[in-house]
Amino acid sequence: MTFKMSEQAQTIKVYNLRSDTNEFIGAGDAYIPPHTGLPANCTDIAPPDIPSSYIAVFDAETETWSLHEDHRGETVYDTTTGNQMYISDPGPLPENVTSVSPGGGYKKWDSKAQVWVNDEAAEAAARLREAEGTKNRLLQIASEKIAPLQDAVDLGEATDKEKASLLAWRKYRVLVNRVDTSTAPKIDWPKKPEQPRTL
Repeated sequence: MTFKMSEQAQTIKVYNLRSDTNEFIGAGDAYIPPHTGLPANCTDIAPPDIPSSYIAVFDAETETWSLHEDHRGETVYDTTTGNQMYISDPGPLPENVTSVSPGGGYKKWDSKAQVWVNDEAAEAAARLREAEGTKNRLLQIASEKIAPLQDAVDLGEATDKEKASLLAWRKYRVLVNRVDTSTAPKIDWPKKPEQPRTL
């Protein structure tokens, strides 16, 4: 039924619409004074039954309702990256998402089984990057220890302790440099030289 303006006041059932999406948000009675139309953002045409995960959207031009998927408020996961996505707009879910969380660790999506599986290649690559970072950091520490000790030796100012410390740090740096990071995380890192005690 389409609303008709009247010379008489009337109370009719209206179906309220959200102003930005025109989706049905509830029904109620509206008092319509004489010679006026319907309030804004409503219709007197009843929406269809709305299944779960759908919304009814009213088209004012054709005066018809249509059903649209609605997953707002749902959390899904990108099957390419595993990143979490929060759905905030009405409509179908984006391509390549799942509601199954990848959990922790290194995972990849198995599209045939529809489950996350361990991604051994990604885990190995991450362990290798971590080991390379550790190796570079230890080499930097050794080089920083060696530099002033080498200066003392070069200037003929080194004590016997400084000479011994220089030799120990240089050996340590050689051992760290020889570490094969491809065996990560099973790496037996060389022990740092003893630090001389200062009083």
